[in-house]
Amino acid sequence: MSLSRRELLTLLSTGTFLLSVGEVAAASQAAPSAALDFPQGVASGDPRSNSVMLWTRAVPRDGGAVCQVMLEVSEQADFAEPLLARPLSASADNDYTLRVFIDGLAPGRWYYYRFVGATDTRSRTGRTCTAPAPGLARPLNLAFVSCQNFEQAYFGAWARLIEDDLAAAADARIDAVLHLGDFIYERSWHTRQDGSPPSRVLPPFPNGERGEGNRYAVSLADYRHLYKTYLADPHLQEARARWPFIYTWDDHEFSDDNFQSYSHYGPEPVLEAQRKLDANRAWFEFIPCALDEFSDQPSHGLRRAQLGAGADSDNRLARDSLRIYRRLQWGSLVDMFITDERSYRSPPCLKEGTAESVGLPMNSVELVALADAGREYNNGQPPATLPWGDGSVPNPARDRAPGTCLGSEQRQWLLDGLGASKAPWKLWANPLPLLPLRLDLSSIPFAGYEDCVFNIDAWQGYPHEYRTVMEHLNSTGTAGVVSLSGDHHMHGAGAILTDPGDKNSPAVAVDFSCAGISSTPLYDSVRAIAGEDHPDFAALITAEQDGALQPNWNMTLLQGVLAAFAYHRLGSERLAQWLGSNPANPGLRFADSDANGYGIARFSATALAVELVAIEGARRPFTAAPAVRYRARFEVPLWRAGEQPVLQTPVFEGEPPFPFSLWTG
Repeated sequence: MSLSRRELLTLLSTGTFLLSVGEVAAASQAAPSAALDFPQGVASGDPRSNSVMLWTRAVPRDGGAVCQVMLEVSEQADFAEPLLARPLSASADNDYTLRVFIDGLAPGRWYYYRFVGATDTRSRTGRTCTAPAPGLARPLNLAFVSCQNFEQAYFGAWARLIEDDLAAAADARIDAVLHLGDFIYERSWHTRQDGSPPSRVLPPFPNGERGEGNRYAVSLADYRHLYKTYLADPHLQEARARWPFIYTWDDHEFSDDNFQSYSHYGPEPVLEAQRKLDANRAWFEFIPCALDEFSDQPSHGLRRAQLGAGADSDNRLARDSLRIYRRLQWGSLVDMFITDERSYRSPPCLKEGTAESVGLPMNSVELVALADAGREYNNGQPPATLPWGDGSVPNPARDRAPGTCLGSEQRQWLLDGLGASKAPWKLWANPLPLLPLRLDLSSIPFAGYEDCVFNIDAWQGYPHEYRTVMEHLNSTGTAGVVSLSGDHHMHGAGAILTDPGDKNSPAVAVDFSCAGISSTPLYDSVRAIAGEDHPDFAALITAEQDGALQPNWNMTLLQGVLAAFAYHRLGSERLAQWLGSNPANPGLRFADSDANGYGIARFSATALAVELVAIEGARRPFTAAPAVRYRARFEVPLWRAGEQPVLQTPVFEGEPPFPFSLWTG
């Protein structure tokens, strides 16, 4: 049934030009007068029960600074009965990108939209949907993705997701896509980490800087160049036209391993406030999400910033030029909390080389805990010196406030929202994994090692705040919390314990982390690093059995270092299984560090079903969608206050990854 025009649409904002607070760009009164191209396609984002954001980039063929474009919306793919035909304008000032927020839609419906220029030039047709009515507990089928480096592989994962969705039954099709960050990569490497050439080559930056082994974006033109290049890919473009997306960012939308407005390419962070402003503006121009349009949210759209008043002011103004953490609801079934874990985080708790300076092979769990908790360590009595080596190295965190990944304001917003939510499922759109990825080096006899943290850039590097969040969930009886995460270029799944190293600690959430769409799998990276810098640990990374190399890193994470050493030396499947599981990662149920792909989460009133999908041959060009290597399927029954989530090892379709391939018949 068609909507009446009286019920229909209210345009709240158009255009992505950097506007002062309160300004909106007026809709054009003129019909299109120039032929247009739409080289980056169309997209939609942030579906609510009555609204959605639409997007395109409309480029005039005559090179004009301003162009008129007609937006058309319909419930029919052929637009036989248009619901809306509205003239708008796009400007060179915002690279001809156009953001159109439409309110007043009916809940739980699919719509079609397109943009039209003169002489019958038009965009591709997009489709989008609205969320169910607030009181309706309709299931949600959500794809979740992360890490799509243009150069390191092709976007075959998008092609596979689209083809599978086209073939699926109506009730199994994807409703929306959650993008967990690293939509672009600001650095372009000359080679892969192992020295091999990239699959594709990014065209030269308009400005750009050359670093050791790479070049990287430094200007607004550079960041726009990245989005335009990535969005020229037909499979990513088709995905954005097929489904509404829900976005957050991670680090590569600005700078690798960044915090606030600081880049961190070298041993010391560098304030790059103007670069952060440029990165934020480009994201705002090319990513269709609702910010100012959500008056009941902390989020806000792009704000002007006049830099030059000093480092602290410049950092704050650049960081706060855009605020993207926000909340969406899927009927009464799912509350989604979309967080930003870069803009408000504190600097890393440890500098490079700290562990080595006190005789530790890696950052130990206790060293990270001491450094991150700062002045609150040991109930407010931190040691004056670090208790390793000869005990003489001063404790650099003794007077520092505890670290934070979220910032105090966003953390309180998240905790308040999770605690007050009446939805059975609370979805945390979490760019960084909560999964414990620790190495149980303490299990090596007579070595004197301590258990170590794999990566302090993720949640493992912020254990004080991790505990704060998990203890809050436990003490308040908040159930149904599901983290969907990315960043680590691996598939992973686990129960999230209040204390991630204590198997007797209560589980309060589950986390499913997806491998990258196209970014180099973690296994390849750690293998290259181990070969160059840590040959003593190479056995924990790779095992050769029967002439084939296996990603022993999976065994290390899941079963522990003794199991991994045993398999590397002896090839004994039974001994490796007997020696596990890894006592440092008691909640971890699945890890495959040698994958590209995506995840699908299906929320119902009684259970969560998750598929982690790994595709074949991501580095090869393709004509047909790449084959699926495996689907790892999980089911988590809905749990209530006073209960703990139950997560078992997965059931596989296809060839299970190592080491599950050893034990799955």
